Amino acid sequence: MNISALDTAIVTGLSEFLAGDGNGSRLFRLLVYNVGENPLLRGIPVFFPLLLLWFGNASAERRSRILSGLLATCAAVGLSVAMQYLLQVHTRPVLDPTITLHMATQQWDHDSSFPSDTAMLYFALSMTIFLLNRRAGIAVFVWSLLSAGLCRVALGWHYPSDILGSLVIAPAVVVLFDKTAMIRGKIEALLESSQNRLDIVSAMLMLFIAEAYNLFPGLRSLVETAIRIIRKNIDLPG
Repeated sequence: MNISALDTAIVTGLSEFLAGDGNGSRLFRLLVYNVGENPLLRGIPVFFPLLLLWFGNASAERRSRILSGLLATCAAVGLSVAMQYLLQVHTRPVLDPTITLHMATQQWDHDSSFPSDTAMLYFALSMTIFLLNRRAGIAVFVWSLLSAGLCRVALGWHYPSDILGSLVIAPAVVVLFDKTAMIRGKIEALLESSQNRLDIVSAMLMLFIAEAYNLFPGLRSLVETAIRIIRKNIDLPG
């Protein structure tokens, strides 16, 4: 069985498992939908420990690692969006007419689903936390696999290979940024020189959290605009 066939088998199997008509099945289906799609339920277990790590220790070394991880997260999500638009690996399951799904659907502005940008975001943040606190990082990774991974596969929005791709790429990007002395050094030097203006740094962190909580609508729009310019399609979207 090749990867494509395995992807399809898992997606349809999960969809059929959740397709019962009883009250218990419907309630469980609603739970899966909310865990996979509700940004509050999905996001609190990830963003809360991240903020605890930021405000719990004011050392420039720790905060520079957090900021390096957040910068890497932006890069990973931007890469994911670009790959979805530029590489047509496969059509999103919910948009594939050959696959019968039983879960809720959404409108999408592009067909390709590899890799998952939602999973990319959550795995990158999970790796950032893991590098600072292994226990918390493992717990957040497990939650991200469940909420941004398994639930969204069950909803038909991604194939397992989309999630696996994000699981490989996102942590790798975070580790690359964390181990690059030039990036870490410049961020740490900037923090040390901004000790009297940490309110600005914290405000920028809050802006990042607001963007990340909503899956980077601003960053995604910038990447999509750049791709439109590359393709010489300069009409307004929509």
